[in-house]
Amino acid sequence: MHQPPQGESIWGTINTCVEITLNVYMIVAVDGQGIEREGVMVRKNAVKDTLSEKAAAMGREDGDWLCFDEDKKDIPVYEVLQRRMALCRRMESVVMKQMEEIRRDGKLSLTDYFGECAPPEETPAGQVDDRLHVRNGIYMTQDKESLKFAVHEAVADNFMSPMAAECGSRQGDYLFYDTASSAVMLNELKNVFDEVSALVISEDSLYATLDQM
Repeated sequence: MHQPPQGESIWGTINTCVEITLNVYMIVAVDGQGIEREGVMVRKNAVKDTLSEKAAAMGREDGDWLCFDEDKKDIPVYEVLQRRMALCRRMESVVMKQMEEIRRDGKLSLTDYFGECAPPEETPAGQVDDRLHVRNGIYMTQDKESLKFAVHEAVADNFMSPMAAECGSRQGDYLFYDTASSAVMLNELKNVFDEVSALVISEDSLYATLDQM
């Protein structure tokens, strides 16, 4: 069991002890003159797994602890945050890979998971004059200007990249794609939904359009 530092420290009697991460503690101590001192204490047997050699060399040993004074306490905190950030990035990479596999394999039933998406009523150009239901959350719409593809934000958030979403124009809960930008949307969703794949007459033409964007 990991016990936090208690009692006396190099800065005086420990008044407050806050765990930053396992075996690393932010300390507020009161010295003999009643002055509060702050520092960070790292358990020595955990230093190799927690700090770099350069950071560890800046601490002072005190029994089972490596101590960092007020002017150096930010060093171990910074390295703890660096490690935490690296872990978050690794976790994000794993999660994104798993989500991509789900998108690719089509294991996520959009209707069952999100419910039926209400159809679009307006495009950025105005009222929807006509629309064709492709599948839940995906429509072909006609407004006063032109034909546009409409993709519900639930579909975009879970099956499209941020770059592809940025190519659409938002109106309400939908992203709208004109003739040119629809190539981006079609390219990302054709491998997810059979109904979208059926709209792609020629992949060569689709890729050619993407190359010109």
